[in-house]
Amino acid sequence: MILADKIIDLRKKNGLSQEELAEKMNVSRQSVSKWEGAQSVPDLNKIIMLSEIFGVSTDYLLKDTLDAPEGEVREESGTPLRTVSMEEANSFLDDNRHYASRIALGTLICILAVIPMLALGAVSEYTDREYLAGIGIGAMLCIIAPAVAIFIRAGSSMDRYEYLEKEPIDTAYGVDGMVKERREQYKPVSEKSVIWGVVLCIVGAALFIVGAIVSESFGSAEDAAGAAALCGMLLLVSVGVFLIVRAETVMSGFDRLLENGSFTRDKKEQSGSLSLVGIYWIVLTAAFLAVSFITKRWNHTWLIFAVGGVLTPVVAAFQNSRNRKNK
Repeated sequence: MILADKIIDLRKKNGLSQEELAEKMNVSRQSVSKWEGAQSVPDLNKIIMLSEIFGVSTDYLLKDTLDAPEGEVREESGTPLRTVSMEEANSFLDDNRHYASRIALGTLICILAVIPMLALGAVSEYTDREYLAGIGIGAMLCIIAPAVAIFIRAGSSMDRYEYLEKEPIDTAYGVDGMVKERREQYKPVSEKSVIWGVVLCIVGAALFIVGAIVSESFGSAEDAAGAAALCGMLLLVSVGVFLIVRAETVMSGFDRLLENGSFTRDKKEQSGSLSLVGIYWIVLTAAFLAVSFITKRWNHTWLIFAVGGVLTPVVAAFQNSRNRKNK
């Protein structure tokens, strides 16, 4: 085992993040990252400090042929860490990519399911055929049903990896390097997907706003024109959300194995705390209730939830991006 892998191994076994180790060493987090990426080597004084912090000899750190010390445990709990093998890590990353596509597809279907309800509801008001609104609701439920099945099946396929979200882990030799390499390979794809996803969501929102303004000139067909604009927005947003959800779910898989972003050991221990998405929905609900009670137009204010729901993945993407920058 080379020095870079030994530092990663010992840091995780002692329950330290890169930031915490950097603070103990009086260096920057980037320096620790470079040591662990084998991009630079700590000087002799830093080697001595590492040996004191981790409770190992300098010989162990410097000589690649020496075996790892026996009985390494987490300092704060005294319990051995669960080791993730190379085979298990590769299996998780492959399964997570399939999971990401399924979750993204299910989300896209759920958003598109609203379109027939809106379209038939608008037609029913324009033609006085009220039964069409009921057909629209039935069609929406029929479309959502397979999406729910996709969510359930996708979730059950990842149950065996649940410990990655809740337990501190140790990785076998070479796993960190493999995960980082695959993450770097996927990163350009993720960035493009998120950018295009956000652009489509913004364009969709702009289309809805313009459509709502223009629809006022349609006279008796105003509601139908407004519904058409909303359907157009949902169509664009569904594609944008698909791209964002798939990309962010794949990237979160790398974070789980590297214990970065939302999956650091501190975050796992604080998993019950309220996330940015949770705060977003609390504010959204408060806005819905306030507007509904003030305007008394409950038949229209539900659109706040419709628009807020499709923008949720954008908020989640921002949260994940912020977590990775702060890792």
